[in-house]
Amino acid sequence: MVELCSGVGMQYRGVKNTPCFDPEVVATSEIDINAIISYAAIHHDMTLDMVANYKYPPIDDMRKYLTSLNIGYAPVKDKKYDWYKSGKKFEEQIKKTYLACVLNKNLGDVSKIGRLPKADVWFISSPCTDISIAGKLRGLNPDDKTRSSLIWQTIRLLKEAQKTDTLPKYMCLENVKNLVGKKFIHDFETFNELIEGFGYYVYWKVLNAKDTGIPQNRERVFAIYIRTDIDTGHYTFPIPFDNGLRLKDVLEEEVDEKYYINTEKANDLIQRLIDDGTLDEEMECL
Repeated sequence: MVELCSGVGMQYRGVKNTPCFDPEVVATSEIDINAIISYAAIHHDMTLDMVANYKYPPIDDMRKYLTSLNIGYAPVKDKKYDWYKSGKKFEEQIKKTYLACVLNKNLGDVSKIGRLPKADVWFISSPCTDISIAGKLRGLNPDDKTRSSLIWQTIRLLKEAQKTDTLPKYMCLENVKNLVGKKFIHDFETFNELIEGFGYYVYWKVLNAKDTGIPQNRERVFAIYIRTDIDTGHYTFPIPFDNGLRLKDVLEEEVDEKYYINTEKANDLIQRLIDDGTLDEEMECL
């Protein structure tokens, strides 16, 4: 299976937790440093001891490697990350990020990937930043050149897979509900029509986490793409259910004070997120 965005790692965990499959990730695609490291910690048990004791290549080779994958690129500012900074602390950051990329089988910037390795399943997505109602709704049209428009890289990669007869059997897309809202439904439908052109049946539905055994009211669009040569054309999404689990059942009764954030720290964090483009200024009051 290939994950075209580390953010969809939870789909892998969901598949892994079923008694039906024993999946192996053959590649991921991610450029956000924090996301890469978090993914390695969650899915590959990367620890500080592992980082300290790993046998690394020369530091300059790691710099070239991370630069070639465009790791750390800031889309909002259109600025590449400088992996050639000096200092012992920064070299430790290089090692941690390098190791995480290796563990994740990270191919880096999806727009620079020539061809994906053969896989049965592709988990595809793109940042929701430009289609979420919490953002500035910059759009996901290919001409918009936004973070959300990276989803169209899927079409390019499918064309490459078609040339080598390595089209995946299945694909799964997940994104915010507004993807099928009035403003963006046309782009979504166009995307699906292009997928159909490669020989897939397309199924999509808005699902709510609370209807799937999760104590959270969270709606998301899920699209399932199945190759027509292995599908009957009659896939149906699971029937909603309530297993009785509630948020109070999973929250800890006592939480250490170190996990609380005071007003000063909260304001500082919000400002830093605004400065680096992660958070829109109008969201500050939320």
